[in-house]
Amino acid sequence: MWIDVGAHEGEMTFPYAAADPSLLVYAFEPNLHAASRIMGRLRNYVVLPIAVTERDGSAELQLNAYEQSSSLLPVDQEGMKSWVTGGLEFKVVGSVTVPTMRLDTFMNGAGIESVDYLKIDAQGLDLDVVKSAGDRLKDVAKVQLEATMAAYRQYEGAPDKSEIVNFMESRGFRLVDEETQSHGQEANLTFLPARS
Repeated sequence: MWIDVGAHEGEMTFPYAAADPSLLVYAFEPNLHAASRIMGRLRNYVVLPIAVTERDGSAELQLNAYEQSSSLLPVDQEGMKSWVTGGLEFKVVGSVTVPTMRLDTFMNGAGIESVDYLKIDAQGLDLDVVKSAGDRLKDVAKVQLEATMAAYRQYEGAPDKSEIVNFMESRGFRLVDEETQSHGQEANLTFLPARS
């Protein structure tokens, strides 16, 4: 069982579910336009149009012209002056209220005992998603999340790599892989339980 938070159109997880019918993926994508494009395409790929945060309830999703950059966090206007976009249009074009849910709320409510892989791409809120797992984080075998590597930020309050690594280590995980992206401004960090 996998959980994909910030799935967009399932770029990172959908192909695996398509190739392996025994793999069950819960894909969280709060942007309903993006979520609707992958809903119902596979029986083992369950799309949930919900944002994962530290609080059950609702929040404002800032819709971006570059859809994958939509976020619950406001854009860091100063940071965006330095951010290399690679020609992509990065600007807020609207907002919409979306439901929010903690990971532990979801796992407990759905009766999920363990998760083999938790992939997070929550546009600056990746660490909040991990924190929302609470004590259930111990039931996750592998975590991949995105960290800002640059001195400037794309979103207000987005944590940097050291903050994420420190938190994950405090919860019994170790960093095992790091893949830079976005012109070196971000990286996907992969963690495994320290005991493994």
